Amino acid sequence: MSDTSFTQPLPSQGWEAASSDETVDAQERGALRVADRVVEKVARAAVLGVPGVAPVGATAGTVGRALGRTYPHITCSRAGDRARVRLEIAIVWPYPAAGVAHQVCEAVTERLRDLAGVHVDEIRTTVTRIVDPSDVLGATGTTKERRVL
Repeated sequence: MSDTSFTQPLPSQGWEAASSDETVDAQERGALRVADRVVEKVARAAVLGVPGVAPVGATAGTVGRALGRTYPHITCSRAGDRARVRLEIAIVWPYPAAGVAHQVCEAVTERLRDLAGVHVDEIRTTVTRIVDPSDVLGATGTTKERRVL
């Protein structure tokens, strides 16, 4: 790769190459602010990517999903680029709760640092529900629908 970056041409000009000597210092370019909602979504995706964590559809019935009573529950307290995260998760039986919780902590910490630039000072994970594996069908996270006759 070359050390040259390209800028989009003006309508009357061709492509111009901007040399690396013209780069602007990071402090002069501005700042990136990541919304709290984005931090929570990144954390949610990290949690749901860990093996043994129950998919959202398996943690509540139709009414529970409509009311937002599914797992994981995520609460982030932020100060600048630092965060404290509290998680409540549901796991699938027979995964070990301590092992899954540890992997969740590592995944959330890594994803928030890499994708959102947020450093996690504290993370607390609580396993609040254990889901029967028969409620989870396949790796896609689909659930079987229960019906009352």
